Amino acid sequence: MRQVAATTGRPVRGRWIWVISGVITVLALGVPGVQLIVNAGIPNDGQGNMSAVPTRVVDITQPVTSLNVQSYGAPIRITTRSGPGVTVGEQVSYPGGDSAPAVTARVTRGQLTLDAPACANSPCSVGFIVTLPTRVPVTAASSGGDIIISGAAGASLDSGSGAVRATGITGSLGISTEGGPVIVSSAAGANIDSGGGPVRATGIYGQLTVSTEGGPLSLNGLTGDLHADTGGGTMVAEGVSAATATVTTESGDARLGFATAPSTVQVSTGGGAADLSVPGGPYALTADDGGGGSELISLDTNPAAARTINVSTEGGPLRIVGAAGGKPVTGGAAKPPKPVQPVQPAKPSQPSAP
Repeated sequence: MRQVAATTGRPVRGRWIWVISGVITVLALGVPGVQLIVNAGIPNDGQGNMSAVPTRVVDITQPVTSLNVQSYGAPIRITTRSGPGVTVGEQVSYPGGDSAPAVTARVTRGQLTLDAPACANSPCSVGFIVTLPTRVPVTAASSGGDIIISGAAGASLDSGSGAVRATGITGSLGISTEGGPVIVSSAAGANIDSGGGPVRATGIYGQLTVSTEGGPLSLNGLTGDLHADTGGGTMVAEGVSAATATVTTESGDARLGFATAPSTVQVSTGGGAADLSVPGGPYALTADDGGGGSELISLDTNPAAARTINVSTEGGPLRIVGAAGGKPVTGGAAKPPKPVQPVQPAKPSQPSAP
């Protein structure tokens, strides 16, 4: 290493899939103001055909200050509106020959709970589409179903391997998918654990903490601090305005493009390539390729600078460039020029012998 000198445990009973990040599915079964999944999307427990009760739409007139919804393997979709009142669309699926489970929609001290308690221990599920006021925070668990949510005041989402798409979340956002893909856009920060699924985040205007456990991470537009661990997955981040960025990829490649000069950057790839682009400077830079990677560094650096960058690749290629600076240098930082040797005065000539 060298300093650069200045120059849920419940089994999933199938998947109800909506359109998320290129996943193709079938939507139909129109009801006023909502769409639910056709029977082809109803989960099957492998023990027989599933049945479905007709779709029901319920209007909740009581004041609602929070929402808690569980679907037991079916999809959940939540949208918001400016006015009061909550509308709930539901569809129950259950094994043929069984009776339909009861669906609960109750309000207790402002919290609306949507549930089918019988499905906790039997192979049934309930798909929900909910429209609620924008000020309402949401807690949702789908046990394998996909979750789509937009405009909520905050959300805690656990899909249990289903896909998650969250848009326009104005409060805290927590997502756990256990392998399902995640798409987040226009959110006031997020804490995401995809359990191996890919993550794509755009327009995050708060702190972002991400763990993908091998899944790739794509990020575009971030104004809060960044804490990312891909567990072997690749990372590509552009338009980053984070003051602090800490990235670990554990052999995955990492590319970070900063839109503003960061205060502190720490990147460890564990063998993967590291490619950083940072404006401004100077930076106190520590770069270590482990002796086995190629290096290209073109950056305004100063060991005493307040801004710091620390990059370690353990053998992976390393590239760090600034918006302005000296000529690119391959194989490390530029070496200081050799001092100019003073010119020695010429010795006086000796008179020739007579």
